[in-house]
Amino acid sequence: MQKLSNIFRKIVLITGILNFPIGLMMIVPAFINPNPETLITTVVVGAFIMFAGATLVWSSRDLQTRASIVVWNGLVRAIGVLTVIYTTTIGNVPMEQIVITGLDLMLALIYTIGSVKVTGISFGKLLSGKS
Repeated sequence: MQKLSNIFRKIVLITGILNFPIGLMMIVPAFINPNPETLITTVVVGAFIMFAGATLVWSSRDLQTRASIVVWNGLVRAIGVLTVIYTTTIGNVPMEQIVITGLDLMLALIYTIGSVKVTGISFGKLLSGKS
């Protein structure tokens, strides 16, 4: 179980770190080619992605007490997956987005199932922050 816990902690840490360049890759182009209709939303979403990364990095330091944050990050990713699936029914979605969505689905499952397994705390308690 200790090995699983270490692997899970590393996954949470690495994916949290990777959120920073993803957020920046949204923010920088938004300022290079500003569009008044989307600038604010794009920059705020990019900043929130970096914030989510910071919370994952922080959570990886003490999963027993911070796993709720990891579970919620997984749920946000699952909502993103559902949104992409819905979007494919009403329009075209670039193949790159489909690939990213597949990765997000895997992370959503890893975050939620892994948090329960590693902490021994039920999904319901993690969801409600009663860890």
